[in-house]
Amino acid sequence: MHARFPRALACLCAVQAAAVLGTVAGPANAENFPSRPISIKVAYSAGGGADVATRQLAAPLQRAIGKAVVVENLPGAGGSVATMAYFKGPADGYTLLGLTGNDAILNPLALSSAKYRPEDLRLVHPLIFSDFVLVTAMDRPPKGIDELVALAKRPGAKEFSFGNWGMGTTPHLAAADLRVQTGIATLDIPYKGGAPIVQDLLGRQLDFAFLPLAGSTLDMIRSGKLKAVAMATRERNASLPDVPAAGESKLLKNFDYKVWPGIFVRKETPEPIVAMLHQQISAIVNGAEYQKWSRDTGNQPMVPMTLAEASAFYQAERQRNARVVAAIKLKPQ
Repeated sequence: MHARFPRALACLCAVQAAAVLGTVAGPANAENFPSRPISIKVAYSAGGGADVATRQLAAPLQRAIGKAVVVENLPGAGGSVATMAYFKGPADGYTLLGLTGNDAILNPLALSSAKYRPEDLRLVHPLIFSDFVLVTAMDRPPKGIDELVALAKRPGAKEFSFGNWGMGTTPHLAAADLRVQTGIATLDIPYKGGAPIVQDLLGRQLDFAFLPLAGSTLDMIRSGKLKAVAMATRERNASLPDVPAAGESKLLKNFDYKVWPGIFVRKETPEPIVAMLHQQISAIVNGAEYQKWSRDTGNQPMVPMTLAEASAFYQAERQRNARVVAAIKLKPQ
């Protein structure tokens, strides 16, 4: 088990395992599945982290099952456009949902237009993990959370601005959690995506932002265009070993933010079909090629999860996010 999974995962696994054993012998079977192409609805634009991780899966999955695997991008409203479209189709395993667990859980809590419940989705398998990192383009940035808080609380200090890409998104929650736990004054600035946030950071029109470390963020930190203040995690990241973790702060507790895209199905999907999909996806995600790609792009490689463990992990993530949402008093808008 991954050391950074929520502690609740271990105890939940036993409960979920019993549930799986009790349902696997149902009337549906996977003997003839799939008999036609499978579609994966990705809830984001082409080229984003979740899209790339899904496409990295699609080709080997197609080879493994002997049927076409078609990736369809349906971006909008932080993933809720694709999710709502997905729920209009049958729960037969021929249409899958490529969505980050963050958005699967948080959209119904932040967006009144997201008319579904997180528990209506079932996690087949996560694909990767990417830690969030707090970045800035300041010439003399604070090193670590405690230095940032000290700067923010100086007499006459200006209110620092934090960029996010929408109410209830992980960057918004992380900044709000930081504000609640430390008592600093911050200004939330919403954007329509990560690219304009980076542009305003580089242009010094925005002070800070929590961004996923993988991909271009890591490249910009290594090139010096952006400065890493702290990892938004309990432990340091091997890609940036000199950057302190939020867990080292004297002021923060249980501050751990990452993004993890995964493959989801509706909870009504027949158990044998879910088990077959899990078996194929798990073999690919935990294979040497996919793991190497994960590490090379600055992501945290996946570790094997049974279906019971995936369900328990998703449940633990829902509980963890619910606590943060309650602490910052987030209401659907």
